[in-house]
Amino acid sequence: MVLTSIGKRFVYVSILFMTLSMVLPWESLSDYTYLESAGIMMNIIPAIIFVFAVALVILKPLAEFFNRLGTNYTFLLLCLLNAIVLYFGMQYYPDTYTIGYILFPSSVIAFMLGAVFSVKRINGLQN
Repeated sequence: MVLTSIGKRFVYVSILFMTLSMVLPWESLSDYTYLESAGIMMNIIPAIIFVFAVALVILKPLAEFFNRLGTNYTFLLLCLLNAIVLYFGMQYYPDTYTIGYILFPSSVIAFMLGAVFSVKRINGLQN
C-alpha cells in the first residue's frame, strides 16, 4: 500500500498520538503516582502491534513486499491489527478519562484514516 501525501500526514499524526498516549497519564494523578497511571505500563503489547502496523506502510521494503500481495490484503491486515490493538489497549477503564486515554484510540483512528485516504477502492486502485 503506497501512502498518498494526505495518508502520510495522518499516519505521522497517529504516531505522535500513540507516543503521547504512552507518556501522558491515563488516570488522575491525585490517587496514583505518574508511573502507575501512565499508558505505557498498560499498553506496551498493543503499542508494539501498532508499530508493526505502521511499519507495514512506512518502511519501503516491507510496504513493497505487502504491496505485491495486493492492497486489499494489506488493508484487511491493517484493519485486523488495529482491531487487536483497540481490543487489548482499551481493556483498562480509568475512573477519570484523561488526554492519554483519549489519544490511544485516536491514534488508531488517525492511522486508519491515512490508510483509507491512500486507497480509492478496496480492490487496490490508488488515488
